[in-house]
Amino acid sequence: MATDAYVAPRVRDADVTTDFVRDELLRCFESANREFFEILGQPATEAQVREQVHGFVTGVFQQCGASFENPTKQGILTAIEQCRSNAEQMMGAPGANVIRHHYSEMMKLVRRLPE
Repeated sequence: MATDAYVAPRVRDADVTTDFVRDELLRCFESANREFFEILGQPATEAQVREQVHGFVTGVFQQCGASFENPTKQGILTAIEQCRSNAEQMMGAPGANVIRHHYSEMMKLVRRLPE
């Protein structure tokens, strides 16, 4: 696990909104993808990672029938599960620890969202 791996921010419950969690999902996925590129030995710039992740995550929301612009807790949960499944298929065993860590960190935030 990279020393700069994503860690869910410590914020007040009042600050944990669906928009906040959606934006953190992007940050989390950027972190995971940087680690995937390292595992695969493929260099990538920050701009490339950010652009790829934004396109991927917004596409997953759309595939799941969830709104990226106006996210809901259920939409975020559905998208996170799909992102995890896609990453597991893409990375297999070499990426398992990265996926497990990032999923766990995101769920810390999702669980704090109001119903």
